[in-house]
Amino acid sequence: MSSPADPTADPGALDDSTLEIEPAAARHAGTRACENCGAALSGPYCARCGQRHHDHPVHHFWHFIGEATEDLTHADSRLWQTLFALLFRPGFLTREFLDGRRVRFLPPVRLYLVVSLIFFLVVGLHTRLSSPATPTFASTGGSFRYKVVPAHVAARVGAVAHTPARVAGGIASGLAGAGSTPGTRQRMCEQTGTYVKQHAGWLGRFGPRLTRSCLATTANGGARRMGEAIERNLERAMFLFLPLLALVMKSLYLEPPRYYVEHLLFFLHNHAFLFLVLGLDSLLKMLTHSPVLLEPIDMAVTIYIPVYFYLAMRRVYGQGRWLTLGKLTTLGFAYSFLGALMFAATISYSFLMM
Repeated sequence: MSSPADPTADPGALDDSTLEIEPAAARHAGTRACENCGAALSGPYCARCGQRHHDHPVHHFWHFIGEATEDLTHADSRLWQTLFALLFRPGFLTREFLDGRRVRFLPPVRLYLVVSLIFFLVVGLHTRLSSPATPTFASTGGSFRYKVVPAHVAARVGAVAHTPARVAGGIASGLAGAGSTPGTRQRMCEQTGTYVKQHAGWLGRFGPRLTRSCLATTANGGARRMGEAIERNLERAMFLFLPLLALVMKSLYLEPPRYYVEHLLFFLHNHAFLFLVLGLDSLLKMLTHSPVLLEPIDMAVTIYIPVYFYLAMRRVYGQGRWLTLGKLTTLGFAYSFLGALMFAATISYSFLMM
């Protein structure tokens, strides 16, 4: 066996053996080592791999619950820091990400996916639990809002809205009302499909599908199934909507030049905010139907959303008040136009896929 001073010994072999025994030696010597990668620990987190060190293993149920609760409620938790900044600090998360300060907050794509998923689950739950309530996709204050409101409240405040249930019900009622019997409605659907096939040019290939969708929509339960399809497809359509908005924003900020991804990041954070606010609003409506409480909150939300977007644009892009206000107005028109197209396309696709 060679000694360390042996000139014939292989230095590489000595180094490898030293590295191999370092974690074990550190443990035996009382120095804490990372259980994941073996590096010496100088704090609660490993400097090499980032894993958190626990003083005690998770050996029983209540210990596991305590660890999970600590992770969720700790003052430095990324979850709560991110949600607080998202709600009350417009543009802060986007600015921090662009400036390279990212580790304290949830990644923007993950944040958007989680918040949007929870939002649509809440909306769907509220729709099923509250028979007088309908999911509403409304244009107010230069931004689209998708939320659940009682039907009588929506009618009283005059929201410009299309709801999946109303759209589906209107289509089904209109088709059903055109014929007094199922046989009459079937002939009407078949004639409509034949007419499209013969006179709509390249769109004629959708004639048979149009007939099938017409029959499915007028059948028993067709309006409900179409409403559910619209809600489901609307969630997917948002993934196409955000890149289009980012293109509009890029055209508004040509000087100084900015990357397209910067604008997409801006909308990821701001739409996560939108879903979070409207999701909380929907949860509140599940707890109470009192107009005395809900109407002031709806008014506050309607005002806060455009103000939030304005402040976010100011913080992220750093331009003057009036210039930012003009660009926000332009963005609002683009938002309304593209949102209407997206919603119409979602309805059409949902109908044809019936």
